Amino acid sequence: MTAVTTIRSLRPAAPRPPSLRLRKKRETRARIIEVAIRIFGKRGMAAPTVEEIAAAAEVGKGTIYNYFATKEEIVVAFMVQLEERLQTKVAQFSRARGPAERILADFIRYQLRQKEPYRDFVRIFMAQLYTRGRELAPHIAEMQKAINPPLLQLFGSLMERGLIRPDVDLPGLIEIFKLLHIGIVTIWINDAPPYHGTMAVLEEEMRLFCRGIGLAASGEAPPRESLSAK
Repeated sequence: MTAVTTIRSLRPAAPRPPSLRLRKKRETRARIIEVAIRIFGKRGMAAPTVEEIAAAAEVGKGTIYNYFATKEEIVVAFMVQLEERLQTKVAQFSRARGPAERILADFIRYQLRQKEPYRDFVRIFMAQLYTRGRELAPHIAEMQKAINPPLLQLFGSLMERGLIRPDVDLPGLIEIFKLLHIGIVTIWINDAPPYHGTMAVLEEEMRLFCRGIGLAASGEAPPRESLSAK
């Protein structure tokens, strides 16, 4: 056995492409989500029936239930899809040059661009979030499983680069960032393209947010004594 043969034998086998059956199942699930989100954006979440969604997706009612037990589960799946797309970009934002306030503002701008085609649905979802928060709590918790990892990666990278003080509690910081993000989204859904008002508020919020955790516009932390001054 030659050295080349040995090396080749040690290489992991290439992943097998998904079967036709699996591809069709994925396509059906994606179509159900896309159709349902479009309908929710037009008519809200309460009014549309499962039968209506099934007809629009050209599947049987039973097929819907094969994938999702409730309409809320469809929403969770959609939000998870958006976060999975975001995860592919987190490394890019983690390496971005410049002050943290600009990196974080660009990060949120990217998220808003991803949501732009579904803006009508986002408006409906935010209304549901404010009026049915306790009822939707289990579904919101499920979404956090997809939302938190990219944020932990991003903020962890900023801390490693010295753009966030090492004594800052990252999980707590991320919760505050998510609340600020919700506020920005609320302004965005009530704004109009090109969203000048939203962008102005976003930039100011990120400036103050970064100042609050000891970040100056230069990306440098201020002296410690200034942080503890009363």
